[in-house]
Amino acid sequence: MIISLRDISYAELKDKLSKDDKIVLWSCNTCIKFCGIGGYDNMVLLEEMLTADGYEVIGKELVGIACMYSLTEQHRDHPNKRELFEEATAIICLSCEDGYEVAEAVFKDKKVIKVVKTLGVGNFTMDRGPVLTAPFESTGLEQSDEGYSYPEIAEKLSLYPTFFGRDEARDDSGENLVSVSINGAEYRVKEGLTIMEACMECGIEIPHLCSTPDLTPDANCRLCLVKVKGEREFTPACAVHVRDGMEIITEDDELNHNRRILLELLLASHEHNCLTCHKGNPVIAGACELQSLVRKFGIKESRFEQDKEKMPVDTTSPVLLYDPNKCILCGRCVRACREIACQDNLGFVNRGFRTVVVAGANKNFAKSPCVTCLACVFACPTGAITEKIAHYTGEDWKEELIFQS
Repeated sequence: MIISLRDISYAELKDKLSKDDKIVLWSCNTCIKFCGIGGYDNMVLLEEMLTADGYEVIGKELVGIACMYSLTEQHRDHPNKRELFEEATAIICLSCEDGYEVAEAVFKDKKVIKVVKTLGVGNFTMDRGPVLTAPFESTGLEQSDEGYSYPEIAEKLSLYPTFFGRDEARDDSGENLVSVSINGAEYRVKEGLTIMEACMECGIEIPHLCSTPDLTPDANCRLCLVKVKGEREFTPACAVHVRDGMEIITEDDELNHNRRILLELLLASHEHNCLTCHKGNPVIAGACELQSLVRKFGIKESRFEQDKEKMPVDTTSPVLLYDPNKCILCGRCVRACREIACQDNLGFVNRGFRTVVVAGANKNFAKSPCVTCLACVFACPTGAITEKIAHYTGEDWKEELIFQS
């Protein structure tokens, strides 16, 4: 993994902008995301800060691998995005320095602003986060098997160990807020948020599988259905925006009963064997979200007959492994391929219980125009699409003393 840290302050970033700029936030979805300096959430934060300070952000663009020249060109030339980039005058690049140089070359007529300094190669650890193990010679740091943590690097090289902080922007207490009632408690939340986003800001979790912040809502898993006073039907929290005076119930016996049925139907749709799936354990791309919800709702087995018909696993890609038997048809990989990778390589075929996700024109991955950008891997909530390198590790179990009284 390429390790980068922020090397400019928020004040320095604003000095590179003018109030007349039409700004696009451009972020990589791989290394820089796990370094905590990029990704969709950080683009949202930076957009809020800049907007609060009177700058105009006209778009946010998440790119599978920002250092791939061809992917960057495809984003620029995509029919749905061409107008955005024609209007833009400034692009704030949340990527490694290679990604910045690619963006600078592709957007020659734009003001492309670099935010980070790339320091070398490292790993992601569960206890320390990203660590730098093989620094570039220019850093003056020696190689280290243990690796340098972000605070250590920031102190040694006079860099910033975290992303921009909200407190660096001007006071935004005057932003538009609406009053909502959630499970009987009153809250003030930002106007324009979906019910799910508003609940998350208030510390209230709503079960979901098809929704993720960096993709457009699809509302197909139906796990996030909530009750809104005055509505005859349940409301998908991921796709409906809050409004002033809205009264919302996110959890009760009826909603939880429906969620258990939906989860049991997903378990019955295929043979989900957690013993053969690496997503059962925490990994850099996230643990299995289906398994987490099944455990949360205390589901031991499905009351529905399980479809045990095995579909062939696609191992043709040198990088990816696609197991349709673990797919829950949430559509996140399809949207990620279209919206983050700009490839439109994945899609659904067939109907009903025979529906399946396929690559290209119903071909295997090796014969499709897949660019192995991993956007689908990071989007998948189960172990359906995974990176091959994550498989077949840890089979040699060794005892280790972790506590001694």
